[in-house]
Amino acid sequence: MQDQIELTHLLIRIAELRDPNAEKHSEGVAELSTALAERINMDVEGRIALQHAAKLHDVGKVAISDAVISKPSRLTRAEYLMVQQHTILGYQLLQPMKIDTVITSAILSHHENFDGSGYPHGLKGEAIPLEARLIRIADFYDALISHRSYRNNAAYSPAEALDVLEENRHCFDPVLFDTFVEMITEKL
Repeated sequence: MQDQIELTHLLIRIAELRDPNAEKHSEGVAELSTALAERINMDVEGRIALQHAAKLHDVGKVAISDAVISKPSRLTRAEYLMVQQHTILGYQLLQPMKIDTVITSAILSHHENFDGSGYPHGLKGEAIPLEARLIRIADFYDALISHRSYRNNAAYSPAEALDVLEENRHCFDPVLFDTFVEMITEKL
């Protein structure tokens, strides 16, 4: 377990060297994901694996060009397709290291949408690992409330972010989504 914790920190530091916002984002996603996991009564072991997966969910971006990752404007279609590969690249990076398959599966599937419209495999509903469904919501929300180089406007407020999530409700497990909205609304 200690080796896994050290590896997680090393990979986050590598990702942060490429993108200074990576650590803050991964920590935010981990915090939100594990808080949501607590709300649904996920066991402690599951929450620990989830926390590692959430911290590493974007690790595949280290294999994508800096020009694309740090681009200060909207991505082209080709660049967007390149960025979509980060789920597969992260999985491929970690899989040979014999890391818990719960973690690698969550990294691979964290952009799958509950309605089947996500990537990389178009998984639908409960075919998407629970950990990935938790990260999907937290990742989307944290991206909205954080500064992004490609967005001219400032970060969304928590209330505005919830509105955007609602518009994209099809992406999320409905039970987890309602629980997440309740969790965030309590803090407003």
